[in-house]
Amino acid sequence: MTIGKQLRQAREARNFSLEQAAQATHIRVRYLQALEAEQFDALPSTAQVRGFLRAYAAYLKIDPIPLLAELDGEATPQPLPNLPAVEPPALPGGSPEAIFAEIGQRLRKQRELLGLSLEDVERHTHIRMHYVRALEAGNLAGLPSPVQGKGMLNNYAAFLGLDTDAILLRFADGLQARLAASQPERTADRLSKKTTRPRQPSTLRRLLAPDFIIGSAVVVFLIAFAIWGTLRISALRSTAQEVPTPASISDVLLETPAAETDATPTLPAGSSTPGLETLETTTPPATGEATLISALVTATPDFGSAAVQVYIIVQQRTWMRVVVDGELAFEGRVLAGSAYPFAGEGRVELIAGNGAGLQVFFNQQNLGLLGLFGEVVQRVFTVQGVLMPTPAVPPTSTPAPTATPTRAVTPTPTP
Repeated sequence: MTIGKQLRQAREARNFSLEQAAQATHIRVRYLQALEAEQFDALPSTAQVRGFLRAYAAYLKIDPIPLLAELDGEATPQPLPNLPAVEPPALPGGSPEAIFAEIGQRLRKQRELLGLSLEDVERHTHIRMHYVRALEAGNLAGLPSPVQGKGMLNNYAAFLGLDTDAILLRFADGLQARLAASQPERTADRLSKKTTRPRQPSTLRRLLAPDFIIGSAVVVFLIAFAIWGTLRISALRSTAQEVPTPASISDVLLETPAAETDATPTLPAGSSTPGLETLETTTPPATGEATLISALVTATPDFGSAAVQVYIIVQQRTWMRVVVDGELAFEGRVLAGSAYPFAGEGRVELIAGNGAGLQVFFNQQNLGLLGLFGEVVQRVFTVQGVLMPTPAVPPTSTPAPTATPTRAVTPTPTP
């Protein structure tokens, strides 16, 4: 008779169901069905097949030795006394240490019932031997953590064919009891901390706090900056002086004479050549300009040994062009109060757009103003004297302007 038939006949003879056998032996129903159907490959490992077969045979009051020998295909060894059926011990509630110890005792008895060593458990479950010993001893401190201990316990209980759900629920009860045991201590600690009055920091410590020091420094800096700014503004206001704003160059150039009067031309003494005229004006210059012009008249430049010496003092704004010995010496607008010296060896030509604007000194002799206000004048200063070109109109239909020089008084340069 095969192994499976012997197990099924023994169970039916005792009127046990598979559920009752599974509850008594803590072997799952599907594993018991696999044993009776001789489907040993459905079990996790060979060691579990032998262990489940030994525990199931002992529960059914059958000698497991012949069954194991038949399983191994060996001769039947000498029979051993029947092992009593292991009833699962009740796990009453209690302290967490007692609960973990009872779980470990249940694991160890199941392993011994299956005839497995610690090396077999480590080889098939890949749980290190010292962790297996900690689980069987109920030493929760020997496990890495409660979470890892729960996973190892699940694998170990499944390997032994125990009801993993019941084992894990009992393990959870132990953790809950452990937490409840430590709860009064934590509550006492919290109450003692609450009753302890916190120590107030001293006044000096509060004043030396970094935030207080930084805030005080910022306030002092702002006050000092405000005081410095006020003093600076007061000093600037006390030392401020009114500075007259100078007139722009456009106002100077567009400035009109303060007083314009008609000038009466007069002939210089000793002049006998017609056409030579010197102009003298009775228009007094402005007060500031009179002082400047008087200084210019007094400061006669040094012409050296030049034969023709012309010194021009500007009385009014005008345009002027000067050619010395055939070369252009000056051309442009001049302003009142300026002076221009020109020296040549034979000839100095002068053209001005405002005869009343220029006062001329020729060889240290004052010729006065050259003409009227707005009159275009032309003078030629030579060694022989002052020439004033005049236009000559011939009696022809097409008049051609010619310049006929007339001889004027020849001034003698003074040494």
